[in-house]
Amino acid sequence: MIQLKRHLASAEQIDVSRYQFVNMERVREAAGHLWPELRQRAFIASRSILERRIAEDDLIIQCESGYLVIFKALSGRQAQALTNKVRAELEEFFLGEAFINQLGVEAKSEQLSVEEFAATLASADVDEPRQARSVQTEPDQNKAFSLFFQPVWDQKREAVASYFVRAVSAEIDRPFQARATDLMLSDLKPDARCAVDMAVLEESVEALDELLRSGSRCALIVPAGYTSLSNPRTRSQYVTALAALPTQLRQLIWVQIKDAPADPPSNILDETLRILRAQSPKLFVHVRTDWPYWSRFEHAFVDAIGADFPERLSESDRLDIERLMASARRGDSLVYFNRIESWESFRAATQTNAHLFSGRAVGQLPHPAPPYRLSRARLLNAAL
Repeated sequence: MIQLKRHLASAEQIDVSRYQFVNMERVREAAGHLWPELRQRAFIASRSILERRIAEDDLIIQCESGYLVIFKALSGRQAQALTNKVRAELEEFFLGEAFINQLGVEAKSEQLSVEEFAATLASADVDEPRQARSVQTEPDQNKAFSLFFQPVWDQKREAVASYFVRAVSAEIDRPFQARATDLMLSDLKPDARCAVDMAVLEESVEALDELLRSGSRCALIVPAGYTSLSNPRTRSQYVTALAALPTQLRQLIWVQIKDAPADPPSNILDETLRILRAQSPKLFVHVRTDWPYWSRFEHAFVDAIGADFPERLSESDRLDIERLMASARRGDSLVYFNRIESWESFRAATQTNAHLFSGRAVGQLPHPAPPYRLSRARLLNAAL
């Protein structure tokens, strides 16, 4: 909430758009046991539409029955025009969904005093992101982070059943902002990286446990650094933590190895993968698209290999992706792409015949959610 407080402290008037979903109770009764999944789908689609339309410095706050958007620069007629445009897009999207098509959207833009906005926020039942956590990485240095959960869209099944855990920097504190900055960890030594990895694992398990206790479930793909996982001492700490998890939780925590060097020694890489496979039901490996050693994974029984999708796809990128796809086929591994930030990137990524996709184009949540169906047509329709 620090950035929100900064917003309030520097302004005499707050320009706010309110989007409230109406008829939610009627839809809940009609949908029955499908309601949790449908509700989550409505919120994910809505946030995705909002993120495409607002500026980088605007804030999005999810509430029990909709969203608040705080504008940094827009006001008056411009704010109202954008609010009306977003409302129309939301209603058009809802029309194509069973049960959800009964939802309506009430939207208005207004300028409030700080006191009026505080009262509005207090009555809005805000769904806050998970509280930031700080980890000491050096005697005089901490890494503060918050977790977000990015839906993983399965192209073949046209569904979401798992989430990439994304640790974002809390030092700039942007919990309500559409564009957050990833926590920078690649330069950390094994002990420091392990401390962060353990904290991210602990927070992820806590979020998953909350979902399980609510009667739902999903899988979380949790990042951990090659630096700490390839070191026998720090790897032992991480693997011990995985082994100590209750079976129901451990089966839904899938490890994603990140930040592997350009040319890791084969014996160390093989040993790291072998030990992790014993505790992680599925194993993901994340490197760059131009990583030259994809063949290292062809006999390593890795479930999925992937990379961040290039923001602008060049011919060189296409060749790198072809090599990645060919190597994955030989190793019987799935291919995934993270950081799909635009609809143009989403279209390009899905044309590669990769299997799994995540990024702002698919969505981002402050908490993991139950699995839900999501067709390619619905994703692309939301982009229009």
